[in-house]
Amino acid sequence: MRRTRGFAAILCAAAVMTGCASTPEQAIVREKSGQSADSYKEAGTEEPVTIAPSEVKPDGAEADTGQESASVGLEKSGASNALAARLQAPEKYEAQVQSEDGAFTLDCSARVDVPAVDKISIYKVGQMDFSQEWIDKVTEAFFGDAPVYNGYTYNEMTKDEVLERLNQLKAWQAEGNTDPYGYIAVARESGIENPEEFYDIQQDIDAWEQTYAEAPETTERTAVKPGLDGGFQVSEDGSDSSVNNFIGMVEMDGQNYRYQLKRYTSMPMIIDITNYGNDKARFPSRTWYAVDFAGGQETAALTGKPASWEELGMTEEKAEETAGITPEEAQKIADGYMEKLGLSGDFSAKNVMLSLCTEMDENIAGQSRYIDAGYQVDYTRDIDGFPVTDEMQMGGGLESMESTLETWSYEKIQFTVNKDGIQHVEINNLYEIGEQQVANVELMTFPEIAKIFESMLQIQNSDMTYSKGKAFDIDHVTLGYMRVYDPGADNVSGLLVPVWDFFGKMVDYAVYEDQEYTNVSAEPTFSRLTVNAADGTVINRELGY
Repeated sequence: MRRTRGFAAILCAAAVMTGCASTPEQAIVREKSGQSADSYKEAGTEEPVTIAPSEVKPDGAEADTGQESASVGLEKSGASNALAARLQAPEKYEAQVQSEDGAFTLDCSARVDVPAVDKISIYKVGQMDFSQEWIDKVTEAFFGDAPVYNGYTYNEMTKDEVLERLNQLKAWQAEGNTDPYGYIAVARESGIENPEEFYDIQQDIDAWEQTYAEAPETTERTAVKPGLDGGFQVSEDGSDSSVNNFIGMVEMDGQNYRYQLKRYTSMPMIIDITNYGNDKARFPSRTWYAVDFAGGQETAALTGKPASWEELGMTEEKAEETAGITPEEAQKIADGYMEKLGLSGDFSAKNVMLSLCTEMDENIAGQSRYIDAGYQVDYTRDIDGFPVTDEMQMGGGLESMESTLETWSYEKIQFTVNKDGIQHVEINNLYEIGEQQVANVELMTFPEIAKIFESMLQIQNSDMTYSKGKAFDIDHVTLGYMRVYDPGADNVSGLLVPVWDFFGKMVDYAVYEDQEYTNVSAEPTFSRLTVNAADGTVINRELGY
């Protein structure tokens, strides 16, 4: 029996139970010292990199990783630039690797992107101050002189809005429909004991009666100055959540925008703008996310199950029609806002992807619906012509649930745009670029990096306790910057270092309790492995080191 849904939670539990995957006896051991500038040397100098050469046994012989066959094909048909030539980087990377038992396979037929620069520097990087000056600039760029209202009170339901909900509940009750949202049905299907305890329509009616008594007659529009100084949401106990979480609402051009400013330790800057059309910004909330339709079709072919958007009637053609503009037009609109923000000189668009907006359906328990589409435009920073790689993980992770380290997530800028203009904006954790630490860092050659990648990907996926096999298809390899840091020493500064990222698809033929599942991961901006270009260490992007 094959299943494809609900297995993510099982795998997570399995990971907790099994801990770290055991590595083969001859696994490559490589210390992670790339967080320090002392780990890097200038190209052409005699001082060696701190890390020892990769893939060697104590006696100096090459390590055997248990691969049945491995062949690296590095096409040498003309390096596109001086850096590519220096690194012996091919235009296309070809490799096939298979473990002795055939459980692990790797197939690489990937374009190799090397920025056209002569050298790469190492820079110190810190956190940009989430200042009132910056907040004012963001507010002006997106909303001009339109008033910003207190979102905590603006989004409260009025008496008329509450009464509409209340009358609907009473009508359902009169019809004998005691489970209008399907909560009891879902609990029963899940095998939960006493599913009737999950929802009581009379209790729901009583709660809405109380809400009606306290609801304002009309929408409250209180103009406020966006900022993180607090004073907008003071609780009965005296606490003020708006000190670190401002929520405003803006009415502009017939649209309602939710404007959020937020910060906490691992996310020192969160700017989130969402277009709610004519609605208020309350439950059900709207969620935008990029969709790889081509990858979804491949996944459906492998699993025999339609993609989630197909089940709800969405197709790539319908999404393009709903967006109503081209990817180029979407980027042009987003570029205009980047210029208003004063960021256009430091950032450039790296990826433009179709994006869908979902909203929870209040009338069906756990069911979402697609309500809009647009194009997501991802921006990353460029320094001396060398880009930060656009990779989807946010970072800021911890090695264990018991860890008490304070962490730091990555810089991210995303716009979602359609024919009606800006639909969603995320600006997170902007960096402050510090002093140059190494002017022209010495880098390993691509054949050396490829060898490390092929070995380490197999080692990281050697635990087949809950799998019959794992297959990787790599279609894109890129060289770019990544921010690394050591949260144990300093969680507010780090280094921008060059890394190689290997992108592609992973298929896991998983097994759990005698049932088989086909799990496909094909996100186009998810790196299957990140290797430090200078010393060959493998970097965990979720952790940031």
